[in-house]
Amino acid sequence: MDPLTDIIALLRPRTLLLGNLAATGEWGIRSPYQTDPTFYLVTEGECWFEPDYAEAVRVCAGDYLLAAQPSSVCFVSHPGAKLVLSDTEFKQRNTVNNELRVGTLAEGPTTRILGGLILCDPANADLLFGLLPRFTHIRAAEEVGERLGSLMRIIVDETNAARPARDMVLSRLIEVMLIETLRRDGARRALQPQGLLGGLADPKLARALAHIHADVGRAWTVAELARSAGMSRSRFARRFTDIVGAAPVEYLLAWRMALAKDALLHSHKPLSQIAADVGYQSASAFSTAFSGKVGCAPTQYQAQNLG
Repeated sequence: MDPLTDIIALLRPRTLLLGNLAATGEWGIRSPYQTDPTFYLVTEGECWFEPDYAEAVRVCAGDYLLAAQPSSVCFVSHPGAKLVLSDTEFKQRNTVNNELRVGTLAEGPTTRILGGLILCDPANADLLFGLLPRFTHIRAAEEVGERLGSLMRIIVDETNAARPARDMVLSRLIEVMLIETLRRDGARRALQPQGLLGGLADPKLARALAHIHADVGRAWTVAELARSAGMSRSRFARRFTDIVGAAPVEYLLAWRMALAKDALLHSHKPLSQIAADVGYQSASAFSTAFSGKVGCAPTQYQAQNLG
């Protein structure tokens, strides 16, 4: 398995479009605080994007933004522009044809921005935060920027239509959007790798990660994974921990528990089968490992999350 595809599929991502913004003249808005990753596409004009945690960046038509961490962000006509719409006013603001308007059309060129949320299955939503950089800006001129723009237009069209299997189509489109973003960011940061993307950017570690994901039920040892990577045991363990952020066996356990949580919520398999699928010889051994990692027994976790 490709670990990146594996994880994105497990997240079961879907989207909720926040709508469109049209702004003219001197303006500034602060978005409501969002706990889920937010994405934006500038469809017309230009402005400045001001996240709370980074310097302002100028964005132009076709540019794509992904704010991965819980935050509130600002869009302004120019640095220092006064906010004309605060986050608390968003809910009270009227829209025209699902477009939030700020300023007066006679005040000059219009900037338009499309925004949306990425909603993931709550069982493993934290995996996405571990994958994504805090902030990603992809310019329209980049090859991946053109593809993301096309994807966004299809997402909008699919959201507004009442076609059969719409939810499934939207889920697949969001999966592709995330993979495009992560592939691009992983390549960009290959010289300074970190996290899973860093591990996948390292050819030797990528082989070991692929082995784990291809056979998660196997009782992998550090020595076996080191051989698959073509490295000594000690060098492999040190390198894996430094780059991926967890020891090989810890990563294997975390991935097993992620799969187990998904199976508990989305399958009708008995506990013994789930245990066997993720590498445990008995339901009791699995329950002990699950409780130690998640903080409650599998049956309790299932009851709490399925209501």
